[in-house]
Amino acid sequence: MGLIHAVERIFPCAEHRFCLRHLHENMKTRNFRGLAYKQHLWKCATATTVAHFEKFMADLKAFDAKAHKYLSDIPPRQWSRSHFSGRAVSDVLLSNMCEVFNRWIVDGRDKPIITCLEFIRTYLMKRIDSTQKNIMKSDGVLTPKATKVFELIKKEASKYSVIYNGSRMFQVTGPNNEQLVVDMGQESCACRKWEVTGMPCKHVIACIWNMRANDPKVPRPELWVNQVHHRKRWFDTYQHAIIPLNGRDMWPKSNVTIPILPPKKIATAGRPKKSRRKGLLENDNIVEGGKLSKKGQVIKCGICKGAGHNRRGCPTRGGAEAGQSSGTKRKSMEI
Repeated sequence: MGLIHAVERIFPCAEHRFCLRHLHENMKTRNFRGLAYKQHLWKCATATTVAHFEKFMADLKAFDAKAHKYLSDIPPRQWSRSHFSGRAVSDVLLSNMCEVFNRWIVDGRDKPIITCLEFIRTYLMKRIDSTQKNIMKSDGVLTPKATKVFELIKKEASKYSVIYNGSRMFQVTGPNNEQLVVDMGQESCACRKWEVTGMPCKHVIACIWNMRANDPKVPRPELWVNQVHHRKRWFDTYQHAIIPLNGRDMWPKSNVTIPILPPKKIATAGRPKKSRRKGLLENDNIVEGGKLSKKGQVIKCGICKGAGHNRRGCPTRGGAEAGQSSGTKRKSMEI
């Protein structure tokens, strides 16, 4: 919590969001386990409007009131797209970007501070160089990832029809009686996807096509996308290279007379762990050999079909096995 308060003080406009994967792990520790809980959670988190969010939360309440109470105590602006402000122009619900970076620097984290920083600096040099090469290979207005996503959105937009009201506003209708209002003057859509992601949704693209049919000077759909998804912004982000350094034997000597001592460290038993700390229930469903665990399942007997015991502990095991063995002998004799 200290880090959260520090970030709020230094970056007062920054939005604090929770990773949905970790939120789901916390639900598991409170016995809200199973695929149904996960599906309800993701429906609430991926809803882009407050109306849909409240509908999915009501469905969760009908399914499990305690799980609904647990999620209701968490501010939705920190985990549901329906309450994101749109200032960050991102609908990311997971912390995968941080996890990937943490994975790549795992070999340098247990080194002394200078060695660790040198490891990270070298890795970032390689990463920036690799990204710059990918930028040079790509073309178009948007980044390759944004282009792929935008093409799927345009494909969906072909299913919608548009009615213009004469003042930069449109009524868009589509499959399943869907009907939404798009305000091109405010650059907003009732579904809020354009506002949250910075990328025009299928309803907006249908409106842009309608506008271009009447006025060829209207910019094409790609130019309505927020600058964060443009290839030029991608290039500007990675144009600042990290300066290489000489080895330690060529570093200038410091004239500071006050020595900086390392922090006191209490040696613990065993080697320090390098692997990521896994969740409390992360490996509950897996055992050695990749087989699924039977934890929580009711054991059924293969002989009497009763619950709570297996074939080995079946009370009718003797008579049943005797009958099976005699039947087998009788069948072999008939053959």
